[in-house]
Amino acid sequence: MCGKRREPKRNCRCGCQVRGFIQPRLLLLLAQQATHGYDLMDALRSTAGLENLADPGMLYRTLRQFEEAGLVNSTWDTPARGPARRVYQLTSAGREYLEWWSADIRKTRDQLEHFLAEYASLTRAPAPSPTKRKKEKRK
Repeated sequence: MCGKRREPKRNCRCGCQVRGFIQPRLLLLLAQQATHGYDLMDALRSTAGLENLADPGMLYRTLRQFEEAGLVNSTWDTPARGPARRVYQLTSAGREYLEWWSADIRKTRDQLEHFLAEYASLTRAPAPSPTKRKKEKRK
């Protein structure tokens, strides 16, 4: 639940978040530029719908999983001042995985648009009145 509605035994349907969207969002951010985990966290938190889902533990676990799968590489940035920080960069396998996510999201969007079109046609067409139905059955 997101806090907008507090209904027991129901999932939040207020439209405040997209489930399972952090992985493709991280891949897209890394495709745009190599960066530090802290910058990725800021970017996730500024993405509508992900503000409450972005926590450092989740971010760094996901980045480690990406690195183990060969989707990202990391190197240590050791500036003259301040602590060393990891810089994450998307690999070619990561770009392929991002392409897969993009295709999957398009497919989901198409399915949602089809559903919404069907629903809209239901709500536009007036339901036949009960008297009309009885007359049609008699014919």
